[in-house]
Amino acid sequence: MTKFTTENPKSDELRETATRLQPLLREFAAYGDDHRRAADELIDALRVAGMFRLSTPARFGGHQIDTHTLLDITTRLGMADASAAWLVAVASTGAWMLDTYASNEAKEEVFGADPDACIAGAGESGSGQRVDGGLLITGRWPYASGSVHATWAVLGAGVAGAEGAPDEAYFCLVPASEVTLEDTWHTVGMRGTGSNTWVAQDVFVPAHRLISLTPTAEDSPTETPPPFGSVFMLVAAAGLAGPLLGAGRAALDLVIQDAPDKGVHHTVLARRSESVGVQIQVGEAALKLRTAELHVRAVADDLAGHRQGALDYDRRAQARADYGYAMAQALQAMTILVNVHGAGSFAETSAMQRHFRDVNTAARHAGFNPMVGYEVLGKALLGQSERICPML
Repeated sequence: MTKFTTENPKSDELRETATRLQPLLREFAAYGDDHRRAADELIDALRVAGMFRLSTPARFGGHQIDTHTLLDITTRLGMADASAAWLVAVASTGAWMLDTYASNEAKEEVFGADPDACIAGAGESGSGQRVDGGLLITGRWPYASGSVHATWAVLGAGVAGAEGAPDEAYFCLVPASEVTLEDTWHTVGMRGTGSNTWVAQDVFVPAHRLISLTPTAEDSPTETPPPFGSVFMLVAAAGLAGPLLGAGRAALDLVIQDAPDKGVHHTVLARRSESVGVQIQVGEAALKLRTAELHVRAVADDLAGHRQGALDYDRRAQARADYGYAMAQALQAMTILVNVHGAGSFAETSAMQRHFRDVNTAARHAGFNPMVGYEVLGKALLGQSERICPML
């Protein structure tokens, strides 16, 4: 049985690079908020630093890192700017999916031409029509994070089966130049992700750039799978959890930093750090953030191959619930920290308001919905056969 590697010789170096990038991310965070997309200069810096080849196959010059390293990197980046960290996570997930499931011809087309290729996908499904040599796809795909700077789009498409046969679904790999990008990303948080909408009308996708969705929750079809494991939905969530954990940690650091210098208004306490109430709340928030990280890392352990073999459904169900519970804890921690930091948190000049907006937006990602995760786990524990998450 194949054993997954858990470390890459460059892992520590890449973690340190992520830390060194933090001042630059903080510098451009306001630009992302104002323009609803990342600055070109920031994208260029991330590319030069190798952040867009974290999961590119090693044979194409990529780093092909393990799950924990991805989580560490996106957490460190998220401490400075959750939106920028999210873009790195999305690009990494896209590269992992191609390396794991795409044809060799597609990998050569994408990574052979550009090891730093940025791939922006969207979970919504358009329609596909079979034609000679592939599909014609039509539709709208919103929430495509990183689409502003993407070189490739990954678009879901449903195809009607032949008479009596079930319908089929595919991820379609399309050059960004062949689809239209509609400016639809007008949100309160995670504004710098530029998560706009791909639009296509009868765009041809050759067969070698089609990825069947059927095996994405099964064993990796490659002989030597990447060190992430084999479940696309869980891999994607692992990368996306990092920016939230990072933003939560940054909020905690900000509260701790300011506590000795600010008082508790309408009391005799000159320092928040001396308030028992503040001490209790800070302790509780810190534990909730730690709880969130421990649940995410428990999933990352499995995906990194610390336990041999593919994940059975019961473990996948547990992992889905772990993510939901982790994000619920992060949200609760953020609320506590804002309460401690006070009304000043919402000043435009305060980093706290951005952390609050970003966490409250990103934690509502469909992959983190706690009620769905709890239901999936509950059904598995109770022996119910219904599966409400087809890609899990």
